[in-house]
Amino acid sequence: MNLTSLFIALRYWRAKSGDRFGRVVTTLATLGIILGVMALIIVMSVMNGLENMQKSNLLSSLPHAIISPLKGHLQARDKAEAQMDFLPFSLPPFVEHSTEINLAKVVIQSQKGLNAGVLIGVSEPSDDKLLASVQNFTQALPKGEFNLLIGSSLAEQLNVKVGDQLRLMITENSQYTPFGRVPIQRLFTISGIYTSHHAAQSDGHTLFAHLADVGRLLRIKPEQVQGVRLFLKDPFQVAELSNYFPREHWKISDWREQKGEFFQAVRMEKNMMGLLISLIIIVAVSNIVTSLSLMVVDKQGEIAILQTQGLMKKQVMQIFIIQGALVGVISAVLGGGIGVLITYYLADILSFVNLINITLPTDIAFSQVGLVMLMSIGLSLICTLYPAYQAAKVNPAQALRYE
Repeated sequence: MNLTSLFIALRYWRAKSGDRFGRVVTTLATLGIILGVMALIIVMSVMNGLENMQKSNLLSSLPHAIISPLKGHLQARDKAEAQMDFLPFSLPPFVEHSTEINLAKVVIQSQKGLNAGVLIGVSEPSDDKLLASVQNFTQALPKGEFNLLIGSSLAEQLNVKVGDQLRLMITENSQYTPFGRVPIQRLFTISGIYTSHHAAQSDGHTLFAHLADVGRLLRIKPEQVQGVRLFLKDPFQVAELSNYFPREHWKISDWREQKGEFFQAVRMEKNMMGLLISLIIIVAVSNIVTSLSLMVVDKQGEIAILQTQGLMKKQVMQIFIIQGALVGVISAVLGGGIGVLITYYLADILSFVNLINITLPTDIAFSQVGLVMLMSIGLSLICTLYPAYQAAKVNPAQALRYE
């Protein structure tokens, strides 16, 4: 950048133009960019907060992934001094907790009829976060007793209580009898009822029994298990599991099969909101074209004089590009700062004006803030190109003909 162009651009910026309409257009462009950047940052931060809240509530009690070999079963950890070759001891670094699992889709038979459910075998209360409300876990699920823990929602649907029995049938597996093939089934006794505040859907169809009891029901050897459940530090890293467990040897089931569409809808909504509010910035930035074009018309004589003094066309273009860049940078910085400040105190502001009686979760992603500011500055620079080109086309002889 030429220092002469910078000096002249700053003089024009500080000087009061006689064109009041041009000043109004420039002011409107500046205010529009400030409001657009500010609104976009606030909306994106609120949408980030809502997404994180949903992730925390819905995914906190769900297993983020279940891995199992395509052939055979895994050696149970309490029976093996060393881990099998196909199950690495060093799990991915983003895995927070892992536990063995025997799992079956079952049909629940009760006096009220038939219901579908998922039977999960566990050996410790830490194996599943849904079991946090269960007391005396060891007494509730002793090995070999075929006891059952069910959710409060499911207990209400089936109208059962502790001590009642339920018949569980596995339709995927069957056994031969004198009457033909019938599903594997077994009577289980309800020994406890768990409650989940954030996973109503899981509460309504998930049942827990001892790991060994589920294994016996599935005809699995006592020293083997079906697979391993993984709880990740960040559930959205689940796609990286395929890098550690190749699909040709492992079957990977993850939370996206149950909740993937919901989070895709949330993310699409966030993107659409961002796109719509970005239109405010685009409309505001387009005013820069108008204000600079008016300035070119107003300054034609001065541009011609500067060209006769040796100012090159490239330097003339730089003068007006700097003018637009100043509008973009100042507006983006002010809008970004105000947006972050309002987002930080959004709960206090809403409480003060008493608009709504809820607290909006927010999460300021400074990478998004920087991207929004860079986008507005970039659009401002693009809008300066046409007026700058028109200024460089000024013919000194024609501009000074009547001076």
